[in-house]
Amino acid sequence: MTVGFIWGASGPRRVSGEGIGGAIKGGGDLGKEVLERLRRAHRLKMEDFVSSYVNLTTGSPFRVLVATILSQNSTDKAAMRAYSELERSVGLTPEALVRAGLRRIARAIRVAGLADAKARAIRELAALALRLGDPDLKGLLESGPDAAREALLRVKGIGPKTVDVLLSSTGTLDTIPVDTHVRRVAQRLGLVGERESYERIKSRLEEVFPPGTRYEAHLLLIAHGRSVCRSRRPLCDRCVLSDLCGYYRRAAGGS
Repeated sequence: MTVGFIWGASGPRRVSGEGIGGAIKGGGDLGKEVLERLRRAHRLKMEDFVSSYVNLTTGSPFRVLVATILSQNSTDKAAMRAYSELERSVGLTPEALVRAGLRRIARAIRVAGLADAKARAIRELAALALRLGDPDLKGLLESGPDAAREALLRVKGIGPKTVDVLLSSTGTLDTIPVDTHVRRVAQRLGLVGERESYERIKSRLEEVFPPGTRYEAHLLLIAHGRSVCRSRRPLCDRCVLSDLCGYYRRAAGGS
């Protein structure tokens, strides 16, 4: 089944020059323009984003975290297969995961890669949920994003991006998780430098994209990075952002 994400559109404003990085002070308008163009170019399907799919179909923060761990250094398609197999062969409750042991979890999720490390992170997360007496981790999210972040970052294998995916996909925090695709598109547009930290990139993107649009922006930037602004052989001639893009002007000879 295909289910689309639907958002309202905003009017564009043209920006010229070496990319849009120099116009950050007009970030709200720039963000609206980028969103409008990406909305026209990409149809977002929830099954293409494993964390969104799991959140929208289960409403369980615990399951969203498991899915997000599975997606680390993997494709969402492989993560979805691993998630389904883990649910089928082990179960996706903290009790079942702790009882199963690492080898059984790792076998179930092998298709997503890094199975041993991910199995340890998932089992440690399950143990945390049991210690908190909060199997879905809804109570943890209700304690606020700062408390949730502090608790979850203690789990080895859960980093800032994984926490931000949980917080943003569940509507707990209005932010933009920065994955490989988001980073690449932001750098090529000239929004951030090549060596910027995760937190710095996230902060700059929050300046650009208005409140209430940031998770949508996260998904659209991923979609654009996957299909157009690819790591190798980007399809600049098909890019709806090429006239805003410093990379296109410098490397692809755009005018």
